[in-house]
Amino acid sequence: MDAIADKRPRPIPASIGLFFGGLWCWLGASGLPAAWQAPVGIAGLLLSLVLIARLWRMETLAGSGNAMFGRRAYLIAVALEIVAIVIFTNLAPRYGWQDQLIPAVGIIVGLHFIGLWQATQMRRFLWIAGGMVAASLASAFLPHAWNGFDPRDAACGFGNALVLWFGASQPPK
Repeated sequence: MDAIADKRPRPIPASIGLFFGGLWCWLGASGLPAAWQAPVGIAGLLLSLVLIARLWRMETLAGSGNAMFGRRAYLIAVALEIVAIVIFTNLAPRYGWQDQLIPAVGIIVGLHFIGLWQATQMRRFLWIAGGMVAASLASAFLPHAWNGFDPRDAACGFGNALVLWFGASQPPK
């Protein structure tokens, strides 16, 4: 590797997005019939690893944005995300909303990308926010259990995985 390649910014934020895409795929796979859960979940995690490897091998690394981790908007967005998830998980049983956990977390995580946009001014984060909120909200209206699988969790998990994989794989704009 030459000296210029060694000084390229590392795509840490995009790699994190791709990794979380794999986790969302794993959640989506948990909504499938039992025989399909492990193979599809593992395939999603492997796809994430392939996308991360591809990203790190690119001549021009996409999405450096590493400076966002220390920005106030980013820290506030992450803190609010954690607080909102804790509040929902504690209130959900009181109102009988436990079966909405995965879509609610998807909406909360999606909204936190607005803070990432504020920290970086990268419009891709607005598209990711909109995509995750739309996929999660749409999945909330699906049945929680049907004919041996969970369409709500599957749609939410796979929808958010696709949004994150696509969003993190695009060159920065």
